[in-house]
Amino acid sequence: MLQDTVRTQIYRNAILKNPSNFKDKVVMDVGCGSGILSLFAAQAGAKKVYAIEASNMAKSARKLVQANGWQSVIEVIEARVEDITEEQVARNSVDTIVSEPLGTFLLNERMLETYVIARQMFLKPEGRMMPTRADLFVMPFTDQAIFDEQISKSLFWETKDFYGLDLSCMLDKANKEKFE
Repeated sequence: MLQDTVRTQIYRNAILKNPSNFKDKVVMDVGCGSGILSLFAAQAGAKKVYAIEASNMAKSARKLVQANGWQSVIEVIEARVEDITEEQVARNSVDTIVSEPLGTFLLNERMLETYVIARQMFLKPEGRMMPTRADLFVMPFTDQAIFDEQISKSLFWETKDFYGLDLSCMLDKANKEKFE
């Protein structure tokens, strides 16, 4: 996300231009990655930010938090949201949840489920989530080069003499699986 300047700037503006959701609030950044949204929340005046990251990227987030002097506000927790204990984060104690859960086609990284779990477990009844919605636009197109590349991956199944065996009966199935 850091190198996607358009997306990063949109999130930064959304956080910094909505101080009522962040100033003096408890914030949770779900799937924090580098911790950039946590850092923006801290800049916006959050009193506490839980930066949740299941991968070892949490170590990098922790390093960025410390290098920028926000360790008294941002706590990086290396765990899946589902595995966070009551001792780490109290249930229904978070005012605002931020995340970049969308990925490719809104679903690729499988973050939406985690985002919903975080809401159920930690968000106060009157709490806010950012983002709250997404729009997916789809436009069909054709690309002969991509088609040719994919079809070539099935050519193996044209083989009529593979150690004395005819594999060609599987070609139609292989092509169908490639394009489903």
